[in-house]
Amino acid sequence: MKVLLRASGIVAMTCVMLGLSLGERAQVATNQAAITWMYGTVQVRHATAGWTAATLNELLKPGDAVKTGADSRAELSLGRGGYVRMDEDSHLLITYLQGDGLSSFKALVGGLWVTIESALTGSSKFQVQMPSAVASVKGTVFRCQVDEDGSSSTYVYEGEVEVEAEADGERLKLAPSQSARVRPGVKLALQRMLLDEDDENAWVKCNRHRDILRHLGNPKIMVALTEDGVAGEEGTYLCSQMLAGTLRRHGFTETCISRADAAKFAVGENGWIRWRQRTDADYFVVGPVAAVPDKRFDSGLVSARAQAAVHLIDATERRSILKLTAIGPGIGETEREALAHSLRALGQRLGEELAPRIVRELMAEREGALRVDLSGVTSREQVTALRKIINQVDGTVRAAPLPLPGGRISLAVAGPMEPKALAATIREKASDLVQQVRVFDRVIYVKLKAASGQQPPQSEGQAGAPGRPKNPRPRRLRPQN
Repeated sequence: MKVLLRASGIVAMTCVMLGLSLGERAQVATNQAAITWMYGTVQVRHATAGWTAATLNELLKPGDAVKTGADSRAELSLGRGGYVRMDEDSHLLITYLQGDGLSSFKALVGGLWVTIESALTGSSKFQVQMPSAVASVKGTVFRCQVDEDGSSSTYVYEGEVEVEAEADGERLKLAPSQSARVRPGVKLALQRMLLDEDDENAWVKCNRHRDILRHLGNPKIMVALTEDGVAGEEGTYLCSQMLAGTLRRHGFTETCISRADAAKFAVGENGWIRWRQRTDADYFVVGPVAAVPDKRFDSGLVSARAQAAVHLIDATERRSILKLTAIGPGIGETEREALAHSLRALGQRLGEELAPRIVRELMAEREGALRVDLSGVTSREQVTALRKIINQVDGTVRAAPLPLPGGRISLAVAGPMEPKALAATIREKASDLVQQVRVFDRVIYVKLKAASGQQPPQSEGQAGAPGRPKNPRPRRLRPQN
């Protein structure tokens, strides 16, 4: 299957959105790509050389290949704008990178997420070749999946994608929320995406977060949990590492304290870290960790419970941006084993719950993307219609959805937009959709009207309702480099 992109008039992406400095950006020519983010085991093969471990900002050119291992991911930024991300157990070959000509990748197996944000000329093409089809895209965001049996699938999120079956040359044009699948010996099939199911896909969540974080300048978060005298130093590091790894799996650029960092900080009475030396982190995740054996069963197994109350701290202003409390259960043949399992479970749970909340809060903290919080949502069509209106506003790179726990939905609006100007446009252009629009600093709160034929939304404050927060606190913005 082929996926071929022909796009024009797409807003160019800046260096900070790519996560590269101006100097690094200048080194990525239009016939090159660079590995700008990775997680787990990632390997590269330059031309006919053997496979070697990938390095951050490593340059790639046509003829090179990249593959990811189990529970691993990688991001390739293109010299003229845009990026390709690889899911776990994926194998990708770069076939062409010709600037204003053809950019082509061959997906041998696994999952890809593609976004093209720089303007393409009329003769420019972006192509993803899969075993059974090739897709041509006139839009910007889509993903591909190649299964072991050669089946190829394409899912469209923005723009238009043309999919061509390799076997018989049949072509289909896909709009957003549509997908196409080709199986060996079976004709090309057009399908509607199951959007609720797609939202829960771990690979989709990672890319949603990563897209937003790039526009926020790719902030670096350091995980620095501390012990409260029960978990012990070893257990604290174990939980910290699990939390840090989970954040990276969600698209964050993170790091984790280690024993080697002990001389660089001191721990305050509240469990927060005071750094003796300057770090390059933009934010810290801090808080004390406790773990205790719970009960012993007749079978001889032991259960344990680990818990923590962590804060996201601004590294410059040293203030708490958000707080989260979580508990991790564990079971093992010994107390030590049960405690270790509980600490790992706690770290993973903290990471899974923190990731979308951190992304959401950083949109109110940093320039690069505005946050639009929605309440009164009664149908997905309402959200889609509002996104379409926002995406047509001058200066908007894109408005991407960010589902949150409890059924809440936020939109991340990337681009150099002023909150009041965007709010005024929403009031004017979406008057048939919105009931109320309010602005607090870099956050726009939009209450939607009930969709035709739908029940009115729950009153604010009800469990599970997507209502706006009470008394939103003011934010102090940090200047960006």
